[in-house]
Amino acid sequence: MGQMLDHDLDWLTATAHPSHGEVGQFVSGDHYLPFYAHDGGLGFLLAGFALGRIPIRRYVISGNLPYLSKPEAAEVLCLLRRELGSRGVLFLIGVVEGEPLWQALREPIVRRHYRVLQSGGLETRRLACFPEGFDAYLASLPRRRRQDLRRSERRFLRRFPGWSLGVYTEPELLGRFLGQVEPVSLRTYQSRLHGLGITETGWIARKVRAGARLGKARCYALFVDGQPVAWRIGFVHGGIYYSHHIGYDPRLAQWHPGIVLQLKVIEDLCQLTPAVSELDMLYGDNPVKEKLSNACRREGKFYLFPNNLKGNLSFAALRGFNAFSDGVSGLADWLRIKERLRRRLRRAV
Repeated sequence: MGQMLDHDLDWLTATAHPSHGEVGQFVSGDHYLPFYAHDGGLGFLLAGFALGRIPIRRYVISGNLPYLSKPEAAEVLCLLRRELGSRGVLFLIGVVEGEPLWQALREPIVRRHYRVLQSGGLETRRLACFPEGFDAYLASLPRRRRQDLRRSERRFLRRFPGWSLGVYTEPELLGRFLGQVEPVSLRTYQSRLHGLGITETGWIARKVRAGARLGKARCYALFVDGQPVAWRIGFVHGGIYYSHHIGYDPRLAQWHPGIVLQLKVIEDLCQLTPAVSELDMLYGDNPVKEKLSNACRREGKFYLFPNNLKGNLSFAALRGFNAFSDGVSGLADWLRIKERLRRRLRRAV
């Protein structure tokens, strides 16, 4: 049985949207592989414009399955092929480079059942590990990064002596936390550009309440004079704190409240060691995650199309379009570089 949160069937069932899909599991011997299935489509986007769409039923499975050997992973994938309907496509996310599942994707028996297409390049997943406490964690960071973090913390604490940290794990307190964070969250770019603001009735709030019922939710808020200026939503499972959402008031951006909160969260989590000894920053990388991390792993995403007529056509269409899109993007980048060179030459003349 895996240790990752996304391998916990109770968690997947509790947090799945009731009208957007279903949760199930494929069983092979002593192992099971939870999945989330939903109707969707393979979108063909170019410069933000939708050029087409192939309807599919996507079976989403998270990687990082070290408890499976390569033969077992290959066997499970082959068994899954029998369960897919006419529109079924496997979508593997978070497949760790070199893990048995990664290796199984290259096995001839798997290639006989599927056409495998990597979606995008490898991504870096950042972790903060602190099995020996907060001081040891800080000491594990490169000197310059550690100094930058401490400098941001000192500046903030000097500027805002009335700061405080709230920690929320109980359902009633989490409801209050969501209400406090909502008005500030709506000012963030995540809310304005991507619709990912926190509301008391939104999907993020539903996930928090589900986590609270399972005893996994642990959320934080950084306050200045009683007002929230940064927050973090996360869940504890298998000794790991999974950081799902983090944000801060953009009006205080120059004081780095998000970085200060992240340090305070890690310091708090260190008090729970050995029950919690790692913070997983999940998908996507950025300079702040890199600054805070002392470990990382490389992960990839893969589509597995059934090796039949429809699967082969979908595979060929998506692979061909991706190559075309990459070529257009590369040409656009080259043309911009060329134009910048021309402007510099004109100025030089």
